[in-house]
Amino acid sequence: MIILLIIAGLIFCGVSVYFFYKANYCACTRAGQCDNPVNQYWLAAIATALTSLGFCCSALHVELGTLLWLTLMGNCFLGGFISVKANKKRRCKNTKEANALLKVEAN
Repeated sequence: MIILLIIAGLIFCGVSVYFFYKANYCACTRAGQCDNPVNQYWLAAIATALTSLGFCCSALHVELGTLLWLTLMGNCFLGGFISVKANKKRRCKNTKEANALLKVEAN
């Protein structure tokens, strides 16, 4: 039972981080429309993070559950950060290749 609660906590941590990055992306691309703290993405990120905390605390009690939750959230945020950096790098590389093709055709 404890393992299932920890797995559920990990899943909700991942979902929370996904919504957090989605909220930040929305705030950056559509400023003024979705950067308020009552946005659906922000609320979903907070709700799923609290649900994950609840699963972790019920699995390992309050002290160890909180430490587990902090570790899971940190790892999920690190994974999301690495993924965003890799996607930006890949997009930048594809853009440079397309620009090089346009320059060759212009000459």
